[in-house]
Amino acid sequence: MTGSATARAAEQVPLIIEPDRDDPDCAEVLVDGTIAGRPFRFMLDTGAARTQVVADEIIAELSSHAEHRSSGVFATGARPLVTVTDVTVGPLTAETLEITRIDAAQPGACSLLGMDVLGRRCCHFRFDAGLLNLERSPAHRADLDLRVVSSGHVYVDVAWPGVTARACWDSGAGITIVDQAFLLAHPGLFAEAGTSAGTDGTGAQVQTPTFWMTGARIGGAVFAPHRVACVDLSEVNSTLARPMDLILGFTTLRQADWLLDFPARRWTLTRRPASA
Repeated sequence: MTGSATARAAEQVPLIIEPDRDDPDCAEVLVDGTIAGRPFRFMLDTGAARTQVVADEIIAELSSHAEHRSSGVFATGARPLVTVTDVTVGPLTAETLEITRIDAAQPGACSLLGMDVLGRRCCHFRFDAGLLNLERSPAHRADLDLRVVSSGHVYVDVAWPGVTARACWDSGAGITIVDQAFLLAHPGLFAEAGTSAGTDGTGAQVQTPTFWMTGARIGGAVFAPHRVACVDLSEVNSTLARPMDLILGFTTLRQADWLLDFPARRWTLTRRPASA
């Protein structure tokens, strides 16, 4: 392998795409890493402001100085904050990091790599190739404005003729979510598709109705029709400075490759979807 090829490989993180056993259109996007040399598997979660870790014996013994409250799609929760050292996921590193600790016995417990780590880098999400590339910021190809709020969450616009929705870009969501109020206001954009079981970041599980979303244009490209889950986001939106009409999850994100330059607050599509 040449020097330049070695450097490129060093700036890549393999993505582990795990389809949902009950709903293969949906999937979790995972990455492997370590904390102080001990292996952990994280969900790659741009919808999480803070990294979360399922406690092993060592992390369970760390003293907590405060709690972090967060709002999931279905529920709210509070978890202890602890400080860990030497967090490494490929080229992503943090010498010390304040994370939320979750008990392994909690239903749906999983470790999350959040925006406190991802938001420091220019991230090229290549879902088709199963890779996260870390690139230099500012990325000149990224020619669209990326709205970043104080929590670190990022927003892009989703458009239809005469309609524009505010969407949170969330690699931790297995399926795209549409706010119930937005769907009711624009029923012509959606067609009934059935139901799906959903789990949010607090571990809460709910059976939700699903719909086909058609004709959505993002980043200048038309996305093929795909399933979304309809959820009342009014409670979680009440805690946000920028309410969401949509949460873009795997069913949308997998159709394209996305270059998100978080430090420069710019983005673009590098692989466009096959349109409807």
